[in-house]
Amino acid sequence: MSSPSSEIFRRGVQIQKRTLIAWSAALVLLALSVVSAWPSMESSGALEDFSTGLSPELASALGVDQIASASGYLKGNLYAVLLPLLLGLMAVTATTALTGGDEEAGRLELLLALPVARRQVFLVRFLCVAFGLALTSVLVWLSVYGSAVSLDMDVSAGGVAAVTLTVALLAVLHAGIAYAIVGFGFGRGPALGVAAGVLVVGYLLHGIAPMSDALEPLANVSPWEWALGSDPLLNGVPWGGVALLVAVSVVVVAAGTYAVDRRDIKNA
Repeated sequence: MSSPSSEIFRRGVQIQKRTLIAWSAALVLLALSVVSAWPSMESSGALEDFSTGLSPELASALGVDQIASASGYLKGNLYAVLLPLLLGLMAVTATTALTGGDEEAGRLELLLALPVARRQVFLVRFLCVAFGLALTSVLVWLSVYGSAVSLDMDVSAGGVAAVTLTVALLAVLHAGIAYAIVGFGFGRGPALGVAAGVLVVGYLLHGIAPMSDALEPLANVSPWEWALGSDPLLNGVPWGGVALLVAVSVVVVAAGTYAVDRRDIKNA
């Protein structure tokens, strides 16, 4: 990075430091609490009856179809819905705050006065969010696998790393959507609402569409399906899904960067 970009990156990370610490701590505590409940749940036999009464399609949508196994337990209680949703919301809120929020509050004016293109300012701010997501994801992976090993759960380091990677890339994609909306000048509120809406609709397509023969093909357009459809916790990194997540992220970020360079910047 050039010196101005390094300074923008440093300041961006510093601005989100408290929020990043809070999100990371909350997600690590969530992961530890889920894993730590495994021994008591397994010994009680409650997991075997957990999905009783649910249709196979609904159990699969909720990620509890194999919840009696260690990998199925982690999938159903952490990776199928909760962690992707929370990490995605973290990504969207951080992106809109560092870009649209600071623009609307006038806090970008000093940075834009530096000898650096405005597209570079916005792009580096997005990279700050991606850095935070990467750091949080690594902490979650270490927490899940470390505690799983200590409890003798039958999961692999590679499987936990694979599913954590795909969930992180899913969050990056939704951060990119929020970034693109801000780039086109729609502001923090619309960007937050649309990106969060896409996150929820994507889950519905991934989880609910397979229950209907007519809607099942729509599941394939969901980023959740790209990330989690092949059960990376058991089967490893879904390289095709990863390629789609990365490609779409690059496209939306490039579109937002192109747009922000061709519009007026809002003043406070």
